[in-house]
Amino acid sequence: MVYKSPRKTAVEILSTVLYKKKSLKSLLTDRVLASFHRHDRAFLIEVLYGTLRNLYLIDFLLENFFKNKKGLSPFTINNLRTAVYQLLFMKIPEYAVTFEAVNIEKIFNGKPAVVNAILRSFIKKYSGKGLEEILSINLPLSIKYSHPEWLIKRWLKRFSPEEVESLLKANNKKPPFTIAVKPEERGLVADYLKEKGFDVEFSESVSSGLKIYGQGYEIREVLNQSSFFWIVQDEASQLVCFLLEPFEDARVFDACASPGGKTLLTAALMKKGEIICIENNKERFKLLQENIERLKRFVPDVNIKPELADVLQINFKYSFDRIILDAPCSSTGVIRRNPDVRYRVSEEEIKRLSKIQKIMLEKVSRFLAKNSFLVYSVCSTEPEEGEEVIESFLQNHDEFSSIDKLRTYPHVEGTDGFFIAKLLRN
Repeated sequence: MVYKSPRKTAVEILSTVLYKKKSLKSLLTDRVLASFHRHDRAFLIEVLYGTLRNLYLIDFLLENFFKNKKGLSPFTINNLRTAVYQLLFMKIPEYAVTFEAVNIEKIFNGKPAVVNAILRSFIKKYSGKGLEEILSINLPLSIKYSHPEWLIKRWLKRFSPEEVESLLKANNKKPPFTIAVKPEERGLVADYLKEKGFDVEFSESVSSGLKIYGQGYEIREVLNQSSFFWIVQDEASQLVCFLLEPFEDARVFDACASPGGKTLLTAALMKKGEIICIENNKERFKLLQENIERLKRFVPDVNIKPELADVLQINFKYSFDRIILDAPCSSTGVIRRNPDVRYRVSEEEIKRLSKIQKIMLEKVSRFLAKNSFLVYSVCSTEPEEGEEVIESFLQNHDEFSSIDKLRTYPHVEGTDGFFIAKLLRN
């Protein structure tokens, strides 16, 4: 499908994300992005990610201009939100923003006159004012950084107000595009990307990590033309594979494997052996298969076996030397990459997931051989999904001991927020 207007597409996708609770990542696919010219593609990405990162602030500024908000459709409200983002954060000319927003309303039989009136009033009040001036008023952190108040209250119980604000700021900054490569090829991949015009940095956390600055779609396009092993994976996620200490001829079990980053980096590190990787979601399993198919030629001596299965139902007649359990979680540690997460997650969801994580850890631990390692990880900032899961497990299992536990945060290490625990079966 070819989209003629990135603005219209932005409003459509934003409406689906906020009102149908679909993830932005699942909607803004490479297939969608490929239908736009380079400039329009960059515009679409900026409007969507930027609006979601500043949603509460935009709503706060818009609120006084509504006469009958209940009479407006979600589509019209999102049209106004994206228009305000363009005005305040992108400095798009006022006439262009207003014209396009009104035109979008006409196409969808919305309320063009209302949109025109609201935007003109908004421009009259804020025209000539910089973002710093607007933000200089004493706003609650929830509005200033567009995070749910309940989540900020949680963080304030564990961190100082200054640290919480640093975390909120980090969550609203665009992160680098991070990939995992074979450690021995990292310099070659970096040189290749630099030749293609990208700024590249070596990760300080892991010897397989590269941080690339540019449009993700274009970086993937260039990497797909190369003959290197690579997969999109944050540095914190890569740490899991190094803590696992995979070795040649090991038998590894990756319990929640999609999209396959940990499976494939583990394969690259161990060079020879067997990995059983399972995923219970059909769509995610398809993605896992695609990534394995793309990269298996780079790890020919590792027998990678993907299976569509539920970790809670599966059983094995043999044990494993290494196990990875990257459990399903609230994703509060990856808000900087997925700004829509903050509007979907809830305290009830964190409690529900914590129970599932404990059950999963209990299940997969049975398959670990003696004197072997299990690495548990979640991309969550919350102790119920990290420390408390491990503490609960160890209280009931004298045969296991904790070898290492670590946390990463966007505002501290500059990585995604992860909890990782390395357990030894004695």
